[in-house]
Amino acid sequence: MSNLEEEYFNLAEDIAIGSAADGIPKVEEFFKIFAELAAENGDCPDLSYSPVLSGSGYRVDGYAFEIPEDAEGASGDLYISVCAYFQDDTLPTVNAKDIDKSVSEVERFLKFAISGKTLDELEESSHDYRLAMLLRSYISKIARVRVLVFTNAHLKIRKKVFETSQIGDLTIHTNVFDLERYAKISTTGADPVEIDLLEDFSGDIPCIQASGNSVGYKSYLFAIPGPVLADIFAAYGNRLLEQNVRTYLQAKTSVNKGILKTISEEPSMFFAYNNGLTATASLVKTANRADGSLAITYIKDFQIVNGGQTTASILYARDGLKYDLSHVFAQVKLSVVEETKLEEIVPKISEYANTQNKVSLADLASNSPVQIRIERLSKEVVVPQKAGALYASKWFYERARGQYKSLFSYKTQSQRRKLETEFPKSQLIEKTDLAKFELAFDGRPHHVSEGAQKCFHRYITTALKTSSESTELNDVWFKCAVAKGILFRRLDKEVALSDWYKNDKGLKAQTVAYTIAACAHAFREAGQQIDLIRIWRDQDVPTALLDWMLDQAQTVHRILNNPPGIVKNPTEFCKKEFCWTLHVKGKIAQPDRKTLDYGVALTEFSEEQSRGKRDARRDSELDFEIALAKLVPRASEIRRLAESRQLISENNSRALSKLETGRITFTKTEKNSLKTLFERLDLEF
Repeated sequence: MSNLEEEYFNLAEDIAIGSAADGIPKVEEFFKIFAELAAENGDCPDLSYSPVLSGSGYRVDGYAFEIPEDAEGASGDLYISVCAYFQDDTLPTVNAKDIDKSVSEVERFLKFAISGKTLDELEESSHDYRLAMLLRSYISKIARVRVLVFTNAHLKIRKKVFETSQIGDLTIHTNVFDLERYAKISTTGADPVEIDLLEDFSGDIPCIQASGNSVGYKSYLFAIPGPVLADIFAAYGNRLLEQNVRTYLQAKTSVNKGILKTISEEPSMFFAYNNGLTATASLVKTANRADGSLAITYIKDFQIVNGGQTTASILYARDGLKYDLSHVFAQVKLSVVEETKLEEIVPKISEYANTQNKVSLADLASNSPVQIRIERLSKEVVVPQKAGALYASKWFYERARGQYKSLFSYKTQSQRRKLETEFPKSQLIEKTDLAKFELAFDGRPHHVSEGAQKCFHRYITTALKTSSESTELNDVWFKCAVAKGILFRRLDKEVALSDWYKNDKGLKAQTVAYTIAACAHAFREAGQQIDLIRIWRDQDVPTALLDWMLDQAQTVHRILNNPPGIVKNPTEFCKKEFCWTLHVKGKIAQPDRKTLDYGVALTEFSEEQSRGKRDARRDSELDFEIALAKLVPRASEIRRLAESRQLISENNSRALSKLETGRITFTKTEKNSLKTLFERLDLEF
């Protein structure tokens, strides 16, 4: 059996388990898995499962619509997904014609929705009606439609870029997520952007090699034609922009307006007036032209670290404003860094290149000290062992995509069984899951509703920003975080199985987030906190508490599905802060005495947290003193490693000098500096 065949059957098993657990059709579970993966890969925002099926030959399985907030006259992308899901006994295959057929099903719906024909034949509560109304309401704001084809089949011919098509003024771009892409991303966490200029984008681009003396580093300078840059961004979208860390706000800022003005009025001066792009790659292929000049033919792992506004403005100028780009050129400084050094060097290039709209990737990266600390806690904190259980288990925190799968790679059957016992798949928490659980419980369901990636970024730049100290992220904190996850997942499952939800499906994720926030707020209003430690101890939610929360979920669901007149789309309504503060917060039934039995006094909860910090502080200091003594023989090695990664500061250099001489008495500043250094070097201590 090939690796891909094995992946097909493993995926089928995951779909079957998830479908049974959540009480949903297999195709919905398949959609959920692929949509989450695509969002994390930067191919799309979070997609809502909204099946639109018809005997007329059209099909839509999910969609998302992103319009830049508060940007008057701005446009955005409409993302539509369609599933080609198979339940064959053997690995199915599809070709380009099959993909075109799936895309044509979406196109038929688009034509129907924007045709001006009456919608009377559609039920107003149906996904068909809602999506058609969305299209009609926002048609002037749709810059392009990005169709994502999800399939568990193997696409026989690897085709990076599919041809675009037109429906009236709408430009359609196609992106295929097949089994091979799924396997690659879910295993390694990476699906590199590969740009074949010769095959897909009008030919090679003349360049100058600017440097190449450093080991593992080269740089190139070139002028990329505006139409080529537009085509590349149209094909790959936000996957080019630092893994979707930065979002583009069309013509909102004066910078973007200036870019568009230059393209419109003085296109031939664009090269002179614009700063251009700073980009990175892991591999570049070049060839000599007939005249002997050097040209770039292929770029792997292409990432724009500065110039996202320029890139997106060029595409918007062409597709949204119909400007001629034939005289537009943008300068590009491309740094080529070996794959093994990407994580080390690219954040520095980004930091130094971004003098405006600066993004600190160090805070967002999966290998930040905070993320590493949470991962370590997940490996240390043991789940309370149930009576009769032979082995204790742990929750697995996946700070980077593919870690959990990699845990089982190249293991014997015996080793796999042991790992599955220690880290069951049901106890897997992805970093975006943690953000969702935490922000919902803390009264920010509108941020949860923005989607996994935005929610995660908000979480790490707010709630986690002040929690870098190990005393903040301690055993008690981790147990409470997991308990919030258990609460979220149990409520999500019960909502899916409830009769009232089955009769009016939609907004399940938003309903759960808002219900968690509303119920936690109701407890706090009564001077209590939901007893998270009890949930952790039982690894389950008390039935009476869950029943009360499910009742409140029905109220929340009704509120979210009936937005005020100023808001046309319930999904967008859920993303607004006023949805929480004015429409949901304080609008549910207050917990009765029986329900409050499952809470603890806020003072008691606060004392529990303080105790956790004190214990963590004491243990941390003791562990660090022991670690320092053990690291004395490696002090010089650590210094060389830190210098090679350019992580040496004045404080940790001074501390390392002491360590090299065998001294382990440090100032508080030196200690903290060493802790940070060791975490960045991923040294165990």
